[in-house]
Amino acid sequence: MGRWVGWAMAGLGASGLLALVLYAARSGETVSVLGAGLLIIGATLAVGGAVGFLFGIPKTFTGRAEETWADGQEPPERDIRPYPRSGGQSRYAANTNLEQVSDWLTKLLIGAGLTQLGALSRYFKRLADTLAPSLGGRDDSAAFAAMMVTEFLLLGFLGGWLATRLLLASALSRADHRALAAFVQAQSLSERGDHREADDLRARAMSELGLPHVEADRYDDMRRLLMRGNSRTTQMQALVDAARASAPDTDLRLADIRDLFTTGGEGHRIYALALLQGAPDPAGFDLALDAIENSRSAFEQYQALVLAELLTPSLPPLDRDRLNHVLTTQLGVDGWLSRSASRRRIAERILAVEE
Repeated sequence: MGRWVGWAMAGLGASGLLALVLYAARSGETVSVLGAGLLIIGATLAVGGAVGFLFGIPKTFTGRAEETWADGQEPPERDIRPYPRSGGQSRYAANTNLEQVSDWLTKLLIGAGLTQLGALSRYFKRLADTLAPSLGGRDDSAAFAAMMVTEFLLLGFLGGWLATRLLLASALSRADHRALAAFVQAQSLSERGDHREADDLRARAMSELGLPHVEADRYDDMRRLLMRGNSRTTQMQALVDAARASAPDTDLRLADIRDLFTTGGEGHRIYALALLQGAPDPAGFDLALDAIENSRSAFEQYQALVLAELLTPSLPPLDRDRLNHVLTTQLGVDGWLSRSASRRRIAERILAVEE
């Protein structure tokens, strides 16, 4: 079936080019008409191909969680070594920014087309009249231009759509499978104690899925699209674990991580905290303190506490006093830390080191 479609498109394109050659041969300016016609064909194919590309970008399937998590916002307390072991199977999702842009532009084009449906014929006639002089300015030049634009616009759209569906979808699928295979292998290596090789595989998988600051958007997508529960929390923690594993190999500087934390949404803040967990830097202590005191969710505060505990041994006395004050306040009756046993235990361990 695909071969017949390809032959049909090739035949249609060849007939259009032959028609242009014959039309140019009958004019007094064969070369200029032929050149102008080829430029019109090229531009029309490009426009049609771009629209076909937008319509052909594949969708990413996202499953929905079905279980219920008691606390609903944070994972159970776990080992806070740089690369902890996971009790369940980690799941990762690819970046969908291009898919979201495609959806937005596609809806915009369809909406604009429907609202301007009555005026499309006038716009198309005006386009044909504009192109007519470049095709010799004969009585039939406008009609020939209109037919040529219609034919190659459709060819460009079909070509762009088919190429995107057949080539881009398979390329994205191969990249996702390589990344997921690397994550699975890394998990197996971690369980055998080979943490160094596991970290390299996780970093390689992250490069397959996208840059860290782009992957941060996945957290917001998970919170928005997945049902609140155990499975969603597990997937969000898996994203944090992957960020921690990739931190030593990332090219992001502390200034980049700080910018990720301060200018992005909740997912960016958590991703920045995860990167600092993987490569603890006392210079990033203010981010942990901010997320503990002004967290947007229990999950964010949990990750900030994990980072604070990693940083505590290397903090100067002034920063320890600031952390001590915030934790003491948050452990009060109205504080967030008083609402969670796991977060409270981490805070108490930090305060024990302070003493």
